[in-house]
Amino acid sequence: MCSEADDEALDNILTKFWQLEEINQSDDKFTDAEKKCEESFAQNTHHNHEGRFVVKLPFKEDTTVLGESMQMSMNRFFSLERRLLKNSELKKVYVDFMREYEHLGHMEKINQDDIMHPHYILPHHCVIKADSTTTKLRVVFDASARTSTGVSLNDIMHNGPVVQNELSSILLRFRKPRFVFTTDIEKMYRQILIDPRDEYLQTIIWRESPEENLCYYKLKTVTYGTRAAPYLVIKCLQILAREHAVKFLLGSATLSKDFYVDDGLSGSDSIMEAIATKDQLIKILATAGFKPRKWCANNSQLLQGLAPEDQEVDLDVSSESHKTVKTLGLIWLPKSDQFSIKTNGPTHSKITKRTVSSELAHIFDPLGLMAPVVVKAKIFVQKLWQLKLSWDEALPAEMHTQWTHFRQSLCEVNNVKIPLHIFHHKQPRNTQIHVFTDASERAYGAAIYIRAEMTDRTISVQLLCSKSRVAPLKTQTIPRLELCAALLGAQLVVKVRKDLEYEHHPIYMWTDSEITLHWINSEPSTFQTFVAHRISKIQQLTLKE
Repeated sequence: MCSEADDEALDNILTKFWQLEEINQSDDKFTDAEKKCEESFAQNTHHNHEGRFVVKLPFKEDTTVLGESMQMSMNRFFSLERRLLKNSELKKVYVDFMREYEHLGHMEKINQDDIMHPHYILPHHCVIKADSTTTKLRVVFDASARTSTGVSLNDIMHNGPVVQNELSSILLRFRKPRFVFTTDIEKMYRQILIDPRDEYLQTIIWRESPEENLCYYKLKTVTYGTRAAPYLVIKCLQILAREHAVKFLLGSATLSKDFYVDDGLSGSDSIMEAIATKDQLIKILATAGFKPRKWCANNSQLLQGLAPEDQEVDLDVSSESHKTVKTLGLIWLPKSDQFSIKTNGPTHSKITKRTVSSELAHIFDPLGLMAPVVVKAKIFVQKLWQLKLSWDEALPAEMHTQWTHFRQSLCEVNNVKIPLHIFHHKQPRNTQIHVFTDASERAYGAAIYIRAEMTDRTISVQLLCSKSRVAPLKTQTIPRLELCAALLGAQLVVKVRKDLEYEHHPIYMWTDSEITLHWINSEPSTFQTFVAHRISKIQQLTLKE
């Protein structure tokens, strides 16, 4: 039997998957709530005497609406404690994590009688990240746990607006320069202090052994698990970049555009400029107490001067190494400067709607380089939904066999290697963008290629990205689906052009549908709503200035 928490976890995974599959068409306008969050940040954020950021939690409601949270959190802690007692190895790692948390001053022991009102007691649990080269276990604090009034800390907190670049945009830009490096910021959330007035809203219960009395701690830094945490840390990095834009132009540009939360991916066509960018980035981050680590690069000169412990483990780009690095979910081979899409093998023995949805959502391909494979899974899931099965009901025999074959063959994707640098480490002269769109009865899609004439007179053609969509359940004609594909291509190329800063490069859009071409070159008002709306959007997106 699966719990409500399992359903919520699956829902979060699916949500992230569909978000990656979408093309952001936002107009960059903030809602009133987002504007208030921005105002709160501007009014309440400052540097302390060490240069570290101090932020206030951005609340949309008064904290007095929070009810009693002590008993709920205590019950959750006792459950955690029983789990740790059954697994001595897990307990040791958990205890070590919490000891380090206190040793670094990120949490402070307090007396129960000193806990001020209003307050909030955060339950906590662990997340195991087996593929991490540093922190295998992370303690996560649950700010969504409801108090006696039915309100949680997250319920009264702003999400904050989206203020960072999309993951796909950062990955696209990462493929553009010849010399590249990656890094991440060590314990980034915990380098930002919380305003002392909000510390008691981040109280936890902890003890290392049942023989000890229960102890209480207040968390003094931005806490992973609170709703506003991602917004707060990303906003701090952007402010830091702005503060140093004049003195460290290269480093500040990388910090503001090329970081996805704590992961940075940057580079340059000039090795000297790439080195300067790296050095400036280190200096900027140090002023606010941030330390970049896990450095990796496709050229050994970019790693010179970095302490061995700050480099990715046992990685020598000057040797015949075939070691890989995981960066923003993709597998990168720095020596050959290639990357691949990682797919997991079967993760469940029983195949149900729940397990199929989970396995689909774990296919991580933000650039759509494996879209022809992923779209098959999307079509399968669409058929599965039509059956209206319960989450944990076994699939019919035929569909069970289809999914078994699909996920077994999916492992072959791991063998595909894709050049990271879109120009194959050469210097481009004339560059064009080509968009191809197509449709069938079941699905439609768009793929974007970059064509470049090189200074050595060779021609390079490389797939940049693609998007696919499953045809709607309500049957549509092929020409209508071809039109949908054309719109998808127009939306995608506008985004790619902006991401790569290719505003003045020629774009060619291709479709094999003469009907679609006729529609696009016609007046929208002469057609029915479905066609007219899409013609209008395509014309708006592709209209030349």
